[in-house]
Amino acid sequence: MRSHPLREQIIAEVHARPFQMLQAPLAMRHLAVMYDDTPLEALRDSIHQLTQQLKLTETISKSRFWQGENEQLALRFEAHHEFYTLTLTALNTLELPPAWLETAPGRFLCGAEILFRDHETNADENAWLEQHFGENQVNSSMVMSKVGQIWTDFYPREDTGMVRVLVEDHGLQLRQAGRLLQRICEIETYRHVALLALPLANKVVPDINQLETELVELSTRVSSEEPSVLLPQLMDLAERLETLSAQTSNRFSAAEAYFTLVNKRIAELRETRIEGRQTVEQFMDRRLDPATRTCRAAGQRIEQLSRRLARTTQLVRSQVDLSVEQQNRDMLSSLTKRAGEQLRLQAKLESFSIIVVTYYAFDLIDRTLRNLVENEEHRHLMEAGLSISVPFIALLLWLYIRRLLRGVGED
Repeated sequence: MRSHPLREQIIAEVHARPFQMLQAPLAMRHLAVMYDDTPLEALRDSIHQLTQQLKLTETISKSRFWQGENEQLALRFEAHHEFYTLTLTALNTLELPPAWLETAPGRFLCGAEILFRDHETNADENAWLEQHFGENQVNSSMVMSKVGQIWTDFYPREDTGMVRVLVEDHGLQLRQAGRLLQRICEIETYRHVALLALPLANKVVPDINQLETELVELSTRVSSEEPSVLLPQLMDLAERLETLSAQTSNRFSAAEAYFTLVNKRIAELRETRIEGRQTVEQFMDRRLDPATRTCRAAGQRIEQLSRRLARTTQLVRSQVDLSVEQQNRDMLSSLTKRAGEQLRLQAKLESFSIIVVTYYAFDLIDRTLRNLVENEEHRHLMEAGLSISVPFIALLLWLYIRRLLRGVGED
């Protein structure tokens, strides 16, 4: 038995992104950066330069995932389809080298700063929250079956452009803490990537409205105008709609997938509501759900418009088919009429053909009798009888010709 050629790749993919074993206190900085047509090799070279500056030792190295660490910090690089992420974990507040940030490939999209601390019964929570969030409204909940608590305002900080999240340990296990912090990072990343479709949806809505109006106007003219007038307009409408679909389908499909991932990661937090605080799920339902519905509605309207255009085009094609069938029927009717006229003309000419054949038959018999009968008296009698039989000869010929032409007349 041979091993499947993709078996090792599949196994490596399943285990390529292990959860970290984390323990409070620590700080984490997570960045999501769009590729901006940057090759993967260039990204890996840039990450290699960063690891040299931070003096990290490589612990995991895959084609799309890399991890390195030292005694003070750890760095994780993960390449996705549209973006890559960098996650830096340290014991204290950390900063990436400014020189590297200036030359880092890609375009910064979003980020999260996570401060993870042990639970302190005597700690002043309000002072801690005011220190990091000021007067902003703070969302908070107990997570992971009440063994952790999170706070965030979902506002990007002016100095870093990242959202700050505070996490408190109420009995988290090491890998459980790693899962919690990674899910927080993924929620922040996926919601921003999903929202990339919202400006596009708002941009194309007027175009969709215009196409719908034109299609309704064309649909009302299907029964009253010639297909030759409607088809060019339908083709132009179909071309514009196909262009719009090609420009938006990938983005809307990706947004739907990322919105699903956001909801799944929020569900994995297993939040328990704190009185007076809004949970992450409630925040997303209120702020993210309208954007989700807008993007989904724009994509569905384009698909429905395509189906309606196809039905309208089919109606016009049916009219064309009916017109062609009518023309074919008229042509066949004309051919049948001409064939009938030819048959009637042929029937009229039958009498002339009978006369000619009768004449030749009479002449042939007469010449035969003249050559065979030498007696003058007998020959005159036979010629007289032959003359009397002319009508009978004509009648026999007429019956014979009618019999030959009977099948033709029926066809």
